[in-house]
Formats: sequence, C-alpha cells, structure tokens
Amino acid sequence: MVTAKISTKGQLVIPQRYRDALSLQPGDKIAFELEGNKLVLQREESPRGKLVMGKHGRRVLIASPGAPAMTAEFIRSLRDEE
Repeated sequence: MVTAKISTKGQLVIPQRYRDALSLQPGDKIAFELEGNKLVLQREESPRGKLVMGKHGRRVLIASPGAPAMTAEFIRSLRDEE
C-alpha cells in the first residue's frame, strides 16, 4: 500500500503511478465518495477528448467517453462520406 501525507492546507499528492494509470493531468476533476471508512477517488469523465503526452513524448488523443472505436472500418466510413 502506498501512503501520502496531507499538507497543512489539506492538499494530497496523488502518486505518479496512479496519475499515469488514470491519465490524470493538471486541471482534471476528481470525484470523492465515502464507502464505509474508505475514501474512493474517481476521475470525472470529460465530455470532450483531450491531448495528453504519450510514452515517447508525442501527444496522444484520448477519446471522450462513449466515442466510437477508431477501427479501420469506421475510418473508411468517414472517408466515404466526403
């Protein structure tokens, strides 16, 4: 279990591996919920896609929730509409 310390201002640093796992970026919103005596943090889903830095320093588009999968067939259908 990873631990962190709450600052005198009530701030808490989320460890890097958890920020990476949830693709958290500065400005993202986090929802808090109590489950018994546990505090559960959950990333609030943005209605829009966003650009994040990928593993190799390139920007990667993270699709919004509910966006269609970018399959080859879907891309062909978009091209055929033009």
